[in-house]
Amino acid sequence: MSQVTRRSLPTRMMCTLLLMVATLAAACNTASAPPKAVITAPNANMQLTVGQQTDIQGQVTGNALKAVDVYIDNARYASLSAGGTSSELNVSTVWVPTLDGQHTIQLKGLNEKGEVVVSSEAVIVTVTAPPTTPTPTQAPATPAPTVAVATPAAQEPTQAPQTAAASQGPTASVKEGDYVNVRKGPGFGYDKIGTLDKGQSAPVTGRNADSSWWQIRFAAAADGVGWVIAELITVNGDTSSLAVAEAPALPTQAPVAQAPTSPPAPAATQAPAPTAASQLPEYATRPYSQRMMFTPRDDIGDVPLGINAESRVTILSWEVYGATKLELEVTAPTAPDLYNEQCVPGNLNTISADSGYAPNQRFPIDVPKGLIRFTIPSTGYYVFTIYVTKADGSTTTIPRPVLVENCYKRQ
Repeated sequence: MSQVTRRSLPTRMMCTLLLMVATLAAACNTASAPPKAVITAPNANMQLTVGQQTDIQGQVTGNALKAVDVYIDNARYASLSAGGTSSELNVSTVWVPTLDGQHTIQLKGLNEKGEVVVSSEAVIVTVTAPPTTPTPTQAPATPAPTVAVATPAAQEPTQAPQTAAASQGPTASVKEGDYVNVRKGPGFGYDKIGTLDKGQSAPVTGRNADSSWWQIRFAAAADGVGWVIAELITVNGDTSSLAVAEAPALPTQAPVAQAPTSPPAPAATQAPAPTAASQLPEYATRPYSQRMMFTPRDDIGDVPLGINAESRVTILSWEVYGATKLELEVTAPTAPDLYNEQCVPGNLNTISADSGYAPNQRFPIDVPKGLIRFTIPSTGYYVFTIYVTKADGSTTTIPRPVLVENCYKRQ
C-alpha cells in the first residue's frame, strides 16, 4: 500500500504541472493580438484628381478601442467612434481633395482616455489638377491674294507689354499659411473677394496710410484691385514710391423700413420662390469635407504653443465644403484628466485676433475657407471649435484643443 502511495505522488504532481501548462497555453491563445492599423484604400502612390470623390477604408484592431481618427496631411480629417469600447473597428469615410500635390493619409486608434494606442503607416497619394478642356480651333480663313507692297521701316511699339511693366514693380506673396484673404478695401469690415494662394504673387499697386494693408492687382475684382493685410504677406521690391491708395467706402447696412402712414395696398401675387437647392452656392453642393489647421505649430490632435512670446502667435485656417454656415467659438474649459495639472482654464480676455473674436461667443467666419491670426499670451488650456451647418441642414463640430506654455498631454 505504501509503494502505491509513493508512486501516486509523482503522478499527481506531473498531472498538476501538465494542467498548469495547459492553462497557460490557453491564456496565451486567448490573449489579444498586438494592436494593428492598416489602410486598405486608397492604395499607396495612387493618382487622384482635384474634386474626385475618394473612399478611405481600413481596419484597426487592439484592446479597448474607443475611436479611430483619420488624418490627412497631419490634420485630423474625421473621427469615427465605436459607441463604447471594441477590439476591432472598420473605417470608411469619403474624402474629396481640393488641392493638388502629394497628400498623406493615416489612421490612429484611440483608447477610452483619448490616447493613441496604434497608428497605421502613412499612405501617400498624388493629386493632380483636373485637365482643362481645350478651346476648339477655328478653321483658318482663306488667305487674301498676296499683293507685293513696300515694307515699312520698323517702328517702336507705342505701348510696352503689360507683363513687362508689372514685373518691374514690387510684388506680394503669402508669408504664412496656405493663402491670404483678399478684401475689397483695407480692413476686415470689407467683403472678401478672393484669396492669394501660397506660391502665387501679385503686383503691389498701393498702400493705406499706415502701410498695414497693401493694395494689389487682382483680376477677380470688379475694379481690378484688392487689399491684403501686411503682416501675412512678404513684399519683394522697392515700395518707397508707392502712394497711399484711395480706399472704397465701407459697406453700409440697408436702411430700416419705416412703418407706412396709410394702409398698404394689397400685395401683388408673386411667383413662388426658387427651391433651396437652386440657391446654394457651388461650394455648398460639393460632398462634405473638412480641414482645420494651425500654423506654424500644429500637432496631431492638439496644438502646443510653447513658452516663447513669439510662439504664442498662431494662424488658424480652415477649409470646409458641403456647408452653408461656419461659426467659431474659443472657450477655456477644465481640461480632461489626460492633461497635466498645468492645463488650467486659459484666460480668454487676453486673447487678441485680427477678425471677429469675442470670449465665449460664436462669431461667423468665411465659407468655405479663411484664416484668422490669434495671439494667446496666457498659459492654460483652450478649445477652438468650428460649428458647421451642412447643406442638408444638419450640424457638426470641429474641435481642437490649444495648449499654451507648460500645459501638455500626459505620456
